[in-house]
Amino acid sequence: MNDKNIIVNKPEPKPGILERSDLFAIAVGMVIGSGMVTLIGPAMAYTGYSVWLAYLTAIVMGFFMVFPYIILGGTMRVAGGPYSIVTNLSGVSTGGLVAYTKLVTPILNSSFALALGLYLNNLLPGITVKALAIAGVVILFVLNLLGMDIFAKVSKILSTVLLITMVLYVVFGLTQIRQPIFNFSGDKMFTGGFKGFMLAALLLIANGYYNVLWYGKDAKRATKDVPFAAMSCVPCLLFIYVGLAMVTGGVLPHDEVAGVETILPAAQEILPGIVYKLFMIGGPIMAIITTLNGVFNDVRYPIAQAAKDGWLPKGILKENRFGAPYLIYTYTLIVVLLPIIFDMSIVTITNIFQVITFFMNVTVVYAISRLPKKYPDTWKKNKFHLSSAGLYVFCTISIIIYTIIFIKGIFSIKLVYAVSAVIVMVALILIGVYLTRKGGIRIETSIWQPAEEEKNE
Repeated sequence: MNDKNIIVNKPEPKPGILERSDLFAIAVGMVIGSGMVTLIGPAMAYTGYSVWLAYLTAIVMGFFMVFPYIILGGTMRVAGGPYSIVTNLSGVSTGGLVAYTKLVTPILNSSFALALGLYLNNLLPGITVKALAIAGVVILFVLNLLGMDIFAKVSKILSTVLLITMVLYVVFGLTQIRQPIFNFSGDKMFTGGFKGFMLAALLLIANGYYNVLWYGKDAKRATKDVPFAAMSCVPCLLFIYVGLAMVTGGVLPHDEVAGVETILPAAQEILPGIVYKLFMIGGPIMAIITTLNGVFNDVRYPIAQAAKDGWLPKGILKENRFGAPYLIYTYTLIVVLLPIIFDMSIVTITNIFQVITFFMNVTVVYAISRLPKKYPDTWKKNKFHLSSAGLYVFCTISIIIYTIIFIKGIFSIKLVYAVSAVIVMVALILIGVYLTRKGGIRIETSIWQPAEEEKNE
């Protein structure tokens, strides 16, 4: 490491305000979102009635992709997001890659905003999808400017409404299935063969719950409650996502659903008028809002830490009277709005995101694999009772799946988008290397070994 760069070990902050229920609500809000209510139709175009199996596969793959993060969350208290992980476990230069990648990752939330616009347009047909998408993001931007306490309370309320609505819809919808979605030899089952099935599964990957790890600083008992909150999302996903795919694909004939960007045709078929409108608000719209509501804090922590350390101007750390970093939030808002303004589709945005985050994800998972070497005593007390070899296996599986998704993403978007995404990521890597060699980076660690009382619980 360049001797002009230094790493400062900051003391662990006092326990935060977020309880286990708060963390679970935030995690659920992050993962039950746009993909659930916009990608089932496009996935059916790949694989037909087997879309529910594709969703099951996607959830399992998604879990193995992010399980290393969850293991880390059960071993260390983390703030600053993936940036904190790599700077602490792999060194200064890798921090630059993550810091700059986080500047472009908000693009995925453009797809959530467009999904919100699609559903709101069914209630307000006089307003365009684009206008509704932009308005929705701006309103949530203002909400997050009111501070963490308001954010946590709103997340809990919205997530509760969402879970109740979707569970009730799935339970009722499963009794209304009329199509042969369990006939594995049917002509509308596995319509795209193995390739189509895997394209559908890779498109439907659901693992956003791992982002709750970044709330370790604000959690009361981080290493105990953060992994619990993340793991608790998996059975919820299995029931709601797979059940929803069964209902969406099993109520109407294949050709009336395949390729459609909303789940509304099936919902309208089985729900009476007023119930249909209530479902749309409490289900799809609430799912998208809860995910969008988390984007500002998902970006906030790593960018703020990177600015403190010298990768970005410290001026962006300015906060309003509620403690919200309004300049970081404003930048995030702009990145989310640009793809909407330029009329990109939800599927295109999803694929671009999977490409541009590949290098960062692989770097972070590799960093996590170094945990036993960097903190051997703490690792021995990890909540999952894993050996070092077990961690290496899970990290290897994760990297393999990330690589498969990257290759799929490259071949699923226009050449100009693929080339641009790779060029951007290579440029960010080079900038990070340059600044590391130049010196002047002062890393403040934001990953801590748990307090003794938490270790012993």
